[in-house]
Amino acid sequence: MMSPSTLCLTLFLSVLCWHLGLSMEIPAVTFAGIGLSFLAGIRVLKVERPTWGLVFVLLTSGAFMGNQVLEDWALEGSWPQENGLGAGLILSLLLYLIWIFAAHSDAESDAGDTAIDRDTQSILVTGLLLLVMMEAPESSIVEIMGERLGLFIAAGILLACAALVADRSRGFLLQRILLLAPLALTVPVMNAALELGQRPVIAAIGNIMPSPRSFSASGFSPNQQLNASNFVRPSSRAVLRIHSEQNPGRYLVGNRLTALDEDYIWRGTEDAVQVVTNFDAELTPEGEWRYALENNQYAAQPAASYQVNYLGSDSYLFLAPGATHVRGTFGSMRKDGANVWTASYDRGADRRWQVEMGGQPEPDEFDEALLRLPRFWDESLQAKSEGFASDRRITTVDNIVNHFVTRRYSLQVDFDPEQPFHDFYLNDREGYCFWFATATTLALRANGIPSRLVSGYAINEQLSPELWLVRDRDAHSWVEWQDEAGYWHTIDPTPPSIESFFGGYQSSTASRWYHYLAGQWQLMIDRILEDEVMANLIRWGGLAILLFLFMREYRRIQGERRRLDSRARRWQRLWQRFLHKTNLPVQASWTAETYASNLPESWPQEWRAAAVQFLLRYSDSRFAPHDESTLQEVERSLDACLRAFSSVPVTPTAQG
Repeated sequence: MMSPSTLCLTLFLSVLCWHLGLSMEIPAVTFAGIGLSFLAGIRVLKVERPTWGLVFVLLTSGAFMGNQVLEDWALEGSWPQENGLGAGLILSLLLYLIWIFAAHSDAESDAGDTAIDRDTQSILVTGLLLLVMMEAPESSIVEIMGERLGLFIAAGILLACAALVADRSRGFLLQRILLLAPLALTVPVMNAALELGQRPVIAAIGNIMPSPRSFSASGFSPNQQLNASNFVRPSSRAVLRIHSEQNPGRYLVGNRLTALDEDYIWRGTEDAVQVVTNFDAELTPEGEWRYALENNQYAAQPAASYQVNYLGSDSYLFLAPGATHVRGTFGSMRKDGANVWTASYDRGADRRWQVEMGGQPEPDEFDEALLRLPRFWDESLQAKSEGFASDRRITTVDNIVNHFVTRRYSLQVDFDPEQPFHDFYLNDREGYCFWFATATTLALRANGIPSRLVSGYAINEQLSPELWLVRDRDAHSWVEWQDEAGYWHTIDPTPPSIESFFGGYQSSTASRWYHYLAGQWQLMIDRILEDEVMANLIRWGGLAILLFLFMREYRRIQGERRRLDSRARRWQRLWQRFLHKTNLPVQASWTAETYASNLPESWPQEWRAAAVQFLLRYSDSRFAPHDESTLQEVERSLDACLRAFSSVPVTPTAQG
């Protein structure tokens, strides 16, 4: 029969398994987790308590299996398929909680008057953290007082509270739980606080946990809007890691847009789709496909190469403005009308590619669409734009850029809702990068200079001499303009005061260390796994080593437990032998010292002295961490005591 606290813990772990299973979209996690929780609750699972060595092997194995197996096995589009490493660690942690629950004894909980034990604390604290940091699955959300609330999160918190008081409230547990009912009135406030707290914590621990839906859409988007939330409310979540022996430059291009409509949405052309397959590429000795790209950038780039690792689930390829080739394991690439490149990755494959630069660029053809102005363009906008004109195209460009970079950057904008662009451009209002890039593009076109808006990421954060990190907050827009010869030039009209923006999105130390170590780990793995045979040998050999270490450590603690149990039985037999030979009564609440103080007055002095000597030796040694020799000394002390009893021919009489 389960104790009340054991029942509450069993239900708490079951709710946690259900929550994680739905979040990961892996039913096996739910069913297996609930089954193991109930087997542990009714003590069918008899396991040894895990040592720190076993915990390390368990977490390492989870990370290894998550990275190597779970990403391929998980449902397409689910967050374990995107981040098997993090999912593997979380599942290992869940298994650890069930493990210590199965190894836990009810003896302390059943006492009823003792403080909550360490195992229960570990289960509740860790389990609650997993519950609140993992966003509630959509199927478990209900609306209470206008606020969306996850049933599993609420049930887990309630069961955790019940587990804390269950054994002290036998007979009136339900009444105690009902006292928590008034807290339901605080649900809207608590839910809002939880959503606010998730963002900084998840950002601080890197990419281990999945992003909740409460995170605003941020970062790169193929079709941008002037008021898009991706530039107004970015996050510090990491998006790209870049490995390079030299500075990779400032920009990573995501799109190149040509047309701005009356709704302030930039778009590409509809008929500029291009598809390249491995028939158009060359196979490198490393087993990667090398695709050639058209390069129209004016500045001749020195030969350079760097690797980009995308941390999300999209298939976008972000390339340097002067990229000439891109290498990767994908079988084809596609460029749409917005000049957005995507790759056809295999399921579960890492989103990685190699960017190559260098060589002589080729001029691009003139496109009249790159001079087209939007419908809202009028004489006032044209007049201001013509004020930047010069007899030389390059001077006109400089005049326009110098005008915008002297203005102020801000994410807080409050433009005229009827004519937002007019308000920003004509009244020199503050704005963010997309406003400056849009205004610069249109001002160039108004002066007869072909131009286009470019969106992607700016590279700002360097973790080591060979490692850079790009975050959602680094999503950026800038401009490219075409000279008379047909070459393209990159300009950035966003004011330098953009640097003040990063103060609200500082990178945490934990996040920086996580991505630094992850980047170094990836480089090491890449070097090791260059050969497929070696890759399989390392993969399965590592799993075998982890399994061997696990079994060896578990057998060691099993052997230690058997030795402890054997010693406990010897101590118990030794005590029973003393009571039996001396005819003393069995007093379960008495200690050895209590027996020594209450020996029968009718005993001869020799008996009393021998019994006291044994009892004091037993009291000093019974629960002290001594070795085998100490137990043998106490056994010899008992033998001496019993010899003293047999040397005096008087029958012992138990004290009444």
